Amino acid sequence: MMGNIIEQENLVNQDVTFPVAYACYNKDLQTRLDSTSGGAFTTLATYFLKEKDVVIFGAAFDRNCNVKHIRVDTLDDLGRLRGSKYPQSNVCNSFLEAKAELDSGRAVFYTGTPCEIAGLKNFLGREYENLFTMDFVCHGVGSDLVWRGYNGQFKNKGEIKKITFKAKTHGWKKWYFKVDYQNGNVWQRRGSMTMFMRSYLSYANIRPSCFKCHFKGLQRTSDFTISDCWGVAESNQNINDNKGLSALLLQNDRALLIFDEIKDNLEYLGYDAEELMAGNWTAVKSVKANPIRERFFTDAFEIGTIESLKKHFKPSAKNWIRYYYNRLKGKEK
Repeated sequence: MMGNIIEQENLVNQDVTFPVAYACYNKDLQTRLDSTSGGAFTTLATYFLKEKDVVIFGAAFDRNCNVKHIRVDTLDDLGRLRGSKYPQSNVCNSFLEAKAELDSGRAVFYTGTPCEIAGLKNFLGREYENLFTMDFVCHGVGSDLVWRGYNGQFKNKGEIKKITFKAKTHGWKKWYFKVDYQNGNVWQRRGSMTMFMRSYLSYANIRPSCFKCHFKGLQRTSDFTISDCWGVAESNQNINDNKGLSALLLQNDRALLIFDEIKDNLEYLGYDAEELMAGNWTAVKSVKANPIRERFFTDAFEIGTIESLKKHFKPSAKNWIRYYYNRLKGKEK
């Protein structure tokens, strides 16, 4: 089923219903492969840096492998913001820095979870025409405590160059958790077979507030919403070749105008927003807490994070047998 593809070539100055939805990917193959999905964020961020002299704020790893919001104003540093990071980001002083830039007249492109965007706007207290925002479809934010306990095993093996939560080593759908070291060594494993991601995807390693998220829905306060494009467009081989596909929602008129400026850098198809996002149910509904969550965190404090992860989320022999069986059958890499 290809879904209801909508002709959306020229919507500027037309009466449209928001959000306007696209399945898309960046035409530059390397940009796409380096991105978690189809490179929609990089397409937007590159436009802002080249055309608008914008300061961009987004989540990045620091030298200790922890996640925090940083500011970027050059293309050379943009790669630090690319790619999904599942632990909660420390926004640090980014709200204050963004306000200072906005008050000086400089434009800001702030990216984050829906609640972070809402928090920024509440902090600012008024609308700024020079503020542009982007959120993403969020299951919930992973525990920084668990991530710090988990990543120590990788830091002990050498100086880390890069961490990728969803590397496309074997394609977009079969994503890998990957650690690149400065000495050239690489550690990688199918993401669903790593303890951190198993705890996250089972909804045990997520903040309690995320189970009753107040920011669900297709219509957002941000200008843009992005996500992996699972669902109807995923089955359309005209646009999905397993190298990464983004869902991009345009939430207002100025987002529509900006899309008109960047669309030549994208391959894209227009869809009805509800149909496009049907495969991303966490866009509109909160996840439910795993019943073992409380026990998992109690153990993390009492016996340590790694031991708690091993106790509750270490892949079983059955998991590994199924994994290697699928590899033999060509269903897994």
